[in-house]
Amino acid sequence: MHPCFDKKQWLAQYRAASEAVERIYLEDLRNLTNEEATRRILSLNTPDPVWRERPDWSGLVEQQAIFHRRRKP
Repeated sequence: MHPCFDKKQWLAQYRAASEAVERIYLEDLRNLTNEEATRRILSLNTPDPVWRERPDWSGLVEQQAIFHRRRKP
């Protein structure tokens, strides 16, 4: 490790910077008008139409089955 590198100082500076960015972000959200929020949401790009193999099926049951599988001894 470099002798001039102070990990605690670096971590403190990083934490302070990330907290400052978070404060700015939250302030921007607070000042957002409904019109601007709507404009930003509508500007998001999504495939048109959203493709789904079966519109009445979310796949949740199948996902749960996969996640709850247990290894057989």
